[in-house]
This record gives sequence, structure tokens and C-alpha cells, in this order.
Amino acid sequence: MNGPHVVMLVGNDVVKDTRVLKEAFALGQAGRRVTLLGVSATSDRPVIDTIDAGVVLIQLPGRFVLRDERIRRRRARRGRRLLTPAQSESLQAAKVAARLADLTAETGHALALRRAGAVGPVAFQAGRVRRAVQRQRWLRSGKGTAAREWLADWEGRKATDFWQWWDGSTSQWRWPVDWRKVIPEADDFEAIFAKVLDDLLPDVLHAHDMHVIGVASRASGRAALRKRDVKVVYDAHEYVPGLSTYPPRTPRIVAAWAQHEREYIRTVDRVITVSPAIARTLRERHKLDREPTVVMNSPAPVELNSGVTDIRTVIGLAPEVPLIVYSGAVTRARGVETAVAALPQLPGVHLAVVCVPRTKMKPVEELQALAAELGVTERVHYLDPVAPLDVTAFLRTADIGLIPILRYPSHEMALPNKVFEYIFAGLPVVTSDMPTLEEFVGRTRIGEVFETANPAGLAAAVSRILAGPAPYREACASPELRQESSWETQADRLRALYDDLLGPVEPPGPVPTRLVIGPLDGSRVPSGWAASIDEAEVTRRRLSPADLNGITHLLMEDWNSVLGSETLIDDLPLLAAARVKHGVIVYAKPDRTELRRRIRAYNGTVFVTDPLVAEQVAGTVLLPPGEEGVEVLRKFMAD
Repeated sequence: MNGPHVVMLVGNDVVKDTRVLKEAFALGQAGRRVTLLGVSATSDRPVIDTIDAGVVLIQLPGRFVLRDERIRRRRARRGRRLLTPAQSESLQAAKVAARLADLTAETGHALALRRAGAVGPVAFQAGRVRRAVQRQRWLRSGKGTAAREWLADWEGRKATDFWQWWDGSTSQWRWPVDWRKVIPEADDFEAIFAKVLDDLLPDVLHAHDMHVIGVASRASGRAALRKRDVKVVYDAHEYVPGLSTYPPRTPRIVAAWAQHEREYIRTVDRVITVSPAIARTLRERHKLDREPTVVMNSPAPVELNSGVTDIRTVIGLAPEVPLIVYSGAVTRARGVETAVAALPQLPGVHLAVVCVPRTKMKPVEELQALAAELGVTERVHYLDPVAPLDVTAFLRTADIGLIPILRYPSHEMALPNKVFEYIFAGLPVVTSDMPTLEEFVGRTRIGEVFETANPAGLAAAVSRILAGPAPYREACASPELRQESSWETQADRLRALYDDLLGPVEPPGPVPTRLVIGPLDGSRVPSGWAASIDEAEVTRRRLSPADLNGITHLLMEDWNSVLGSETLIDDLPLLAAARVKHGVIVYAKPDRTELRRRIRAYNGTVFVTDPLVAEQVAGTVLLPPGEEGVEVLRKFMAD
């Protein structure tokens, strides 16, 4: 618990978010205590792990209640109809046949009663008339089925047409917009993170991307009510108002996220972003008191000959065959169609598309259809992505890296990760004429630029490089460029920002071991061995998150929460963030099945006092009384 606590939060599961991971590691390697919070869409309990540089990763269960309710209500509105669809002809015919059978039987009973003299002539004739009228009504009822069915279908078609028009039109409206109604998931993030953020007692909240800037700002405000100064760093991964649009991201959704960012950005203490152009624009747009710090999204350094299989080997392509590659997300905004459309003008050249997140998705199917239409199917290869740290080494045997992105304001200011991946893989770059990329490529001479969405221009740029690749490759290998673009240079900027915000990192001092046992109910005080350990103490009260400061080891009895939570599992994120090694003491003879279930959900040491239980239940450690138990606990404290 020594030193300021940096809590990073992001609205995804973190696992594949290389920028978030690299920044967390950079601070952890500098001696900062970093806890990284993400969202798990599949787990119903926190998932906790300690990763590189001592960073603790906690994935919290994600329940998007407000978003899902908005979707449900939206669908319900679009499904309402004034006209109820008519019953099917077969159903109506069955109902008519059943009612006619009733009338036929009733007629037979009436004749029998008349012959027996039980019914007079007037009543008998009245019954005949009534049954005749009912029979005609049932026979005519089936004739309206087709008309009702046509009217219901007509209304359904008109309603569908209207909602398609309405949704298509309103999705383009950037004004007026209320982010709380358009993107309620922003408030779902508040419900996911808020309590944990308060309990973690952070000194700095580092909000990655626009999804969680509001969560961090509000948490800082709540801390101020408790007289705690919590700094907020906002990490703008993109220029939000200029984000590209493609289903399901519409201009209205982009405008809502931009409004959300604008509402909170002036409440934060520092802003970080990914390119100088975005930094200048954010300062001007939001009247910030200082220009955001640029931490470019360059890859972490790797050895190209690290044993990672290369792209040519995976494809099965000979070294002399020209190979151009696009590596990254495959959406309509990324312009990969331009690269496919250029292939007829590049005879013999192959294109590899490393598809993020996977090859089995609709945008890839659209690329495959385009390649088939152009007759270049055999020269286009679609590959699933490799691990983030392996990308550079994987790409090393291609000839050219492509960035054919289409024109959106965010793209015009971007320096995407892939340009640096191509540089460190030694690949010349061909990019569309986005201003920031065009300036960077022109200054560094690492490649060529073509007119956006122009297949002929892309083909010409590729041909120029293939005709003489040596100068471009030499530029990619420039030590000055590699130093400027290296992740270590970017990490130094991040660490300098934190030194300015928090002061330099203090050298870590010795941390005295402190074991706390409890809170106990008074009947099971393990005085037989606890009293023999100088660093141990017994507590009979619930602890607060602040009490965890200085505790190195913690034992809880019979699965009781140490922090007063509903379950012990709810305490685990705070214990992990506090770097407390924890265990559970199970007394008496517990139910074996229940004990195994709890062990599966728990990631600490489970001690049992019954030798038979320790023998029969895997994952338990026997804690005997007396000196033997003392030795077991000393080993627990020493590991």
C-alpha cells in the first residue's frame, strides 16, 4: 500500500486493449501502484489477476441495465399495431367446423324432444330459427378472414416503412441530442464502477476513452465530499466528435458521446491523447488551460526473430511474390475495399488482410464478394489476428503496410498504432491522404500517399515502392525515427506527467509483515497459534477499506466478509488492489459439496481445521492447533 494509488478504468475487458495495458505497465515499472479496472461481459463475479509490473487487473461484472431497457422499449414501440392480424384460414375453418358441429348436435336433440312431446311446436320452431341464424353467421365469418389479413399486413408494412424512415432520419441528427437518452450505457458504467472506485480510495483516476470520463469525474467529486483530493487523468484515444460512422455507430451516437465528453473534460486535471493534431484541437475546442500530453500509440519493442510465425509462412507465399498487408479493424470506415479494388491494376501482387477482431464477420464477407466480382479471389488472404505483442514480428515478411482509411475528422488527425507496427516491422507504408498521416509520412520518407478511396492512386503508390523499396526501408530503420516513435519515449512522457501530478516516485521501503485474523465471532478465537505469532492480531470488528492500509496478510473465518459485504467474494477486488494476501479458515465439518463450490469461486488459500476434510477436499490446507498450526501460518506469511 506504499505510495499513491493509480486506478485506471476502461469500458472493455482490457485483455486486447494494448494501449491501456502498455500505460499501466509503464507506470507499474516506474514504481507506481496501479490497479486496472475493466468490464467482463461473461462473468457474474469479479475476475482478478496480477499481471506485469505488479499491476492488478480486475474485471467487474458488466450489467447494462439502462441500455438493455432502452433497446427493449424501442423494440416494443416499433412492434405496436392498431390492427390485430386475423386468424389463419385453417384456424378459422377449424373453429367454424366446431361451432357447426355444436349446432347440428343441438338440432338432433331438439327433434328428439319434439317427438317425445317434451317441447311444444312454438318453442321448437323458435329454436330452429335461432340455430339457422347462428349457422349462417358462422358460415359468413370465415369470409372476412382474407380482408382482415390484408389490412393487418398492410398496416405492418406501413409501420415498418415508417420506422425505417424515422430511424434512418433521426440517426443522422447531431442536434438536438441528450446523451443520457441516446447512450444510457454511459450511466450503466457508473453503476458498474462507482462503489468499487469509492472503496479503492484512489489518489488518481485514469479514465481511458470517452466512455468512462463521466464515471471518473463523478468519483472525484464524491471523494471531495469526504475531504479527499482525487486527481483525474482523461486519456482521449480518438477525436470523439469526428469518429467514423458505420452500423451500429450513427452520427447521433457520435454526437452524444461528444456531448458526454464535453460535459466532463473541463473537470479533469490532465488530458492525454494520441497525436499532436488531436491535442491542439482538444485544447482549442474545450478551452483547456494546457495542451494535452501526446502519448502516441506505438507498439512495445519486440525482437523480430522471436520465433513468431511470419505472415508469408501462414499464407504459404514464396519470398519473391509481392505481398501488401492491411492489419487492423475491418469496417467500412477503414477503406480496405480500396485495396481490394486496386488489385486488378497490380498483377501478381497479393493482399493479406489481418482481420480484427476475426475473419468470420459481415465486413469480411463483403470484401470476399468484392474480390470475387473483380476476379482477384486467389490473391486476397484473410487472417485472424495474432497476439498484440506478436503483430510486428508477424508482419515482418510482407513488402508494404497499408493504411487506406476513409475521410473522417478523427482519421484526419490520427496517428494509428498500425503505422508504428509497420515501421518496426521494416515495412514501407502506403496511406490515404489524411493530413496528419500525410505530414508524418512526408517528413519521415517511409512511404507514399494516395488520394483517399482511389484504387488507381493506391495501385500507383504501391508500384512506386515495389519498383525501389530500399530508400523506404532505410527510412523505416532510421535510429532517430525509431527513438521518436518508440514506446519507451511515449512511456517517458506518461511517467513525466504523473511525476508532475503526484511528485516523483519514492523509493520503496521495507514493508513489515502484518497478519490480521477475523473478524471473529468470539467462540472460535484461534489463540492457540495466533498468540504465538508476533505479527498477528485478532480483530472482532468489521474492517473498512482504509483499514487495509498496512495489512499484508488476512485470514477470514468461515467465508465471512471482512469488510461487511454481502459475500466474501465482494471483498476480493479491494483486497487485490490493497495487495493483501488472503485466506479463509473453515471450522468444524463443513458440507463437502458446498465447500468445493466455494473454493472454485475463491482465489485465496482455504485452511480447514478438520484433518478428514483436508484429506477429502482438494484445494484445502490443514491448519492444526498448537505449534504445527503456527508453522503453517508462518509459511503462508512467507510465501
